[in-house]
Order: sequence, then structure tokens, then C-alpha cells
Amino acid sequence: MTKMEELELLLQIMQKHDLPMSPILEYAINEKYKCYTDDCSISSKNEMPVMNNNGKADISYIELFSNLSTGIKNGRKLPHKAVLLLSILELVGSGTIKENRFELSKTIANCFATTWDSYLSGAKIPSVWIPFWYMKSEPFWHFKASSDENELQNLLSFAGHPTVGQMRNVIKYAYVDEQLFVLLQNKQVCSTLANTLVETYLR
Repeated sequence: MTKMEELELLLQIMQKHDLPMSPILEYAINEKYKCYTDDCSISSKNEMPVMNNNGKADISYIELFSNLSTGIKNGRKLPHKAVLLLSILELVGSGTIKENRFELSKTIANCFATTWDSYLSGAKIPSVWIPFWYMKSEPFWHFKASSDENELQNLLSFAGHPTVGQMRNVIKYAYVDEQLFVLLQNKQVCSTLANTLVETYLR
């Protein structure tokens, strides 16, 4: 097993058992990841992998970001999820969000509005909480229950989209795969993923 595989295995174990990550451990993992990837190009899909149950890389985050489940209008994929993810990339890259937790807060809402206006000037800015909710269909996006996991599962089975108040009562925060969040500490990775979103949904 390579050092990178050992690191990915550690992240999988922590995510599986919902183990907390201390600032010291997070820093150590980020430094190790940078060390292992300094000499690698991220242009290849396999260098931002999603690990399957067998611990093998079977698809990349570039591919997942390129194939978000979205509605289509006038022959174009709707950009709402892409704008939300661009906002997340911005907030993580700037250090505004330091932990793998995205709360239903004005921080994300304001960044979403600014990002939307940057790429879709003149178009009415929608509620950020609609794509925030529908991101549940993406395999790398997850919700942490506020208290009762059953309440969260009941909400997730809701056919439409709940109100922000309903979500706040049940959802503590959203988070992404731990290995993706580690990758987002790398500015080159963020840039590549951002370009993927822009070229796929906003051109």
C-alpha cells in the first residue's frame, strides 16, 4: 500500500465512524497530502478520486462536478448547483470556511448571490437553499442530522424541497467527502474544479 493509499484509507475510516478531526490532525493530513502531490499534475482524473467500497479509485471529482444532476432549460443545464459549489470553493479557498461543514447561514447565501451575479448578471438571484437541498442527489454531498437521524431520513424522502426553517430544524450542516475536503486545501485543485464548473454550466 502506498503512502497516498494509507492516507485515503485513514480518511475513509474517520468518515465511516464519524470521527472528529482535530485542528492538529487536519493540519498533519493536509501537509502529508501536499507532500504526496507536489510532484503530480492534477489534470488526470485519477488524481482526484472517489474511493469505492473496495478502496479503489473508480471515478474522479472532476467527472462528478462535470455531471451534476440538474434540470435543463433551453437545452442548457441549470447552473444553480455549480454556483453553489463555486461559492463553497471560494469560501474554503479564502479560509472563511475552515471545517468540512457548510451551515445554512448568511455566509454561504451572500457568497452565492455574489457568485451568481458575477456569472449571470441580470438574472434573478434564486434562493441558495434550493440547490443546497438538491445537492443531496450528488454522491459526495452529505447532511449531518441536528439530533434525530430518523427525522433527517424522513426529510430526505420529501418529494419537493422543504422550507429553510424545516431544514434548519433537522439539518445541522452539510459536508462533503473528507477526501474531497482535503483536496480543496490545494489551490490548484480548487482552480481545476472551478474551471470545470464554469466551462460545463456557465459558458
